[in-house]
Amino acid sequence: MGNIRYDFTGKTVIVTGGVSGIGRAVSLGFARAGANVVMCCLPGEALGPVSYREVLDEGGKAILVEVDISDEEQVEAMVQKAIEAFGKVDIFVSNAAAFDGYRKLLDTTPEQWRRVMDVNLNGNYYICRHILPHMLSNGSGVLVFVSSIAGVIAGHGGAAYTTSKHGVNGLVKQITFDYGREGIRANAVCPGSTYTPLSAAGLETEKSKKKLAWTPYGTYGQPEFIANEVLYLASDEAEFIYGTVRLVDGGNQVRKWE
Repeated sequence: MGNIRYDFTGKTVIVTGGVSGIGRAVSLGFARAGANVVMCCLPGEALGPVSYREVLDEGGKAILVEVDISDEEQVEAMVQKAIEAFGKVDIFVSNAAAFDGYRKLLDTTPEQWRRVMDVNLNGNYYICRHILPHMLSNGSGVLVFVSSIAGVIAGHGGAAYTTSKHGVNGLVKQITFDYGREGIRANAVCPGSTYTPLSAAGLETEKSKKKLAWTPYGTYGQPEFIANEVLYLASDEAEFIYGTVRLVDGGNQVRKWE
């Protein structure tokens, strides 16, 4: 994995959705680069202890925190546990998300709409509400939101997911506008089709393979591709990058339409 070039020794990072897929790759990448990693997963998530052990096996310093980010009290407790464990939080990586199964608006129930918004938008609001004061008091902080190509164009999610990811990208820009001059850097990474445990079944269909074959890259991406971009944006090498929405999609938007 190319992200070994970065040095995050002494830095503490919180990674929500940090135990599977892209989040696992991000957690491992930061661990290999010397960071203290606060890996977050849903309560009772089976992959939590497994991925946590992988990070420790890499020689990383880490804690595993179970949290449903749609619950503000749990979010506040998560941030406090991170500070208690490592003294500070330097980087936040937002990777936890809820998907809607590509449902059109009229096929989306109010319950499903609320759940997607509670995780993808409200959860990020809660985390920022509790982590930004800490970062501002330290004079610096980096926020990297794993958004989606669905935050840029339609068709890569349903009505709720697409709306929520557009909202995430707007949140990044507003945080930058509000706090960029106070030492806060916020950016979004927008993955295209990426092979993870959750996406595997959909990407292996003939329909998906045909669509991906038309992209410049020719197939789906790997979680490490996204992790590399996240670590870059969190590093000092990206010190001049503020408020951007960066596609990491294998050229999906410029594909030749069949």
